[in-house]
Amino acid sequence: MHDDNKTAWQSFYDDTVMPYWYKYAEQRYLKRPHEINLCYYLVCPPDAKALVLISPGRIEGAIKYPELVWELGQQGYAVAILDHRGQGFSDRLTPNPHNGHVHHFDDFVDDFAGFVRATEQQLLEHYGKPLPLYLIAHSMGGAIAALYLARYPHEVKAAVLSSPMFGIQTGWIPHWLAVAITRTGAALNQLIAPQTPWYFPGTGDYVETPFAKNELSHSEARYQTFRAHYREHPEVQLGGPTFRWIAEALSAARRAIGEAGDIHIPVLVVQAGGDTVVDAAAQREFVCALSHPQSQVMVVADAKHEIFIESDAYREPVVNRLLSWFAGERAPQKVDPCE
Repeated sequence: MHDDNKTAWQSFYDDTVMPYWYKYAEQRYLKRPHEINLCYYLVCPPDAKALVLISPGRIEGAIKYPELVWELGQQGYAVAILDHRGQGFSDRLTPNPHNGHVHHFDDFVDDFAGFVRATEQQLLEHYGKPLPLYLIAHSMGGAIAALYLARYPHEVKAAVLSSPMFGIQTGWIPHWLAVAITRTGAALNQLIAPQTPWYFPGTGDYVETPFAKNELSHSEARYQTFRAHYREHPEVQLGGPTFRWIAEALSAARRAIGEAGDIHIPVLVVQAGGDTVVDAAAQREFVCALSHPQSQVMVVADAKHEIFIESDAYREPVVNRLLSWFAGERAPQKVDPCE
C-alpha cells in the first residue's frame, strides 16, 4: 500500500501489518554477562523457507520494523530482531534511560553473536530443521553486523546493510579531531562523574522532532507511525549519544572498514543519497575492502537516512533489490564504486 495516500496506508498498516505482527512476533529475552537482559523478537510464520536476522540502528528497536517484517513474511521468511543493549526493550546501561550509551562497542558485536546462536537453536526447535540465514542491518546496526560477520563463524548466506555507520558526519571537524574530542570528553567524564555519563554537547533526553524538521524520512505516514509507537511505549525512547558512545562508535566504524576483507559473503550496501547522518565516502571505502566479488553498493538518490521508513519512491526499489539479493539474483555492478 503506497504511503502517498496517508489514510489508506495507515489503514493498511493497522489492519494488515500489525495483526500479522501480533499473531507471529514473540518477545523473548537473552541474558548476557553482568546481568544484562536483551530483548529480541522472533517471528515464525508457517513453513518458513529461511530466517532473516535484523540488526537495528541507534535509538531503534524491533517496534520500528513491523512493515518490513510483514513484507518478508509474504515471501516466506521468518525474522529475528534484536533490541541492542541500552535501547528498545533491552536493559539500559545508565541511571538515565535516555542516555545513548555503551561502555565498549564490541559488547554490541558479542551480543549479536549470542543472539544469532540463540535464534538458530530456537528456529531448529520450532521448525525441526535448520533454516538458511540472511541478514539486514541499519546504520549503527550495520557496523555491528559487519564486525560480527568478520569475526565470528556463521552461516549467513548474504547481507544487506542500509545506511551503514562506517563513518559519522562530523561537519567541518576532521575525523581525527572528532575522535580526540570525544575520547577526551569520555575520559573527563570517567574521572569526574563515572556513574553519570555525559551527553555530547547539543544533545539530551528524547525529544520528538516534528516531521517538517526531521532528517530521517520523506514519508510523513511512516515517520508519524514510528513516533506514535514511541509515544505508546515511552520506555523505548532514547535521547542523544554520550561522549563515550560517540568515541566508541567512531573507532568501531574504522575497525569495520579495516576488517571488511574478512567478510566472505556477498554484501549489498544501500547508500541514501540525501543522508546527513553517516558518511557516504566511508561506505564506499567499506565496499571496496570487501572480499566477495559480488558485493555491491546501491545508491538511492536523495533518500534520507531511514530507508525502511522512507517514501515509496525510495523504499520500494530497496525492498525489491533486497529480496532479489537474498534470492541470489545479483547482476554485476554497472559502475564500479572503487574506480
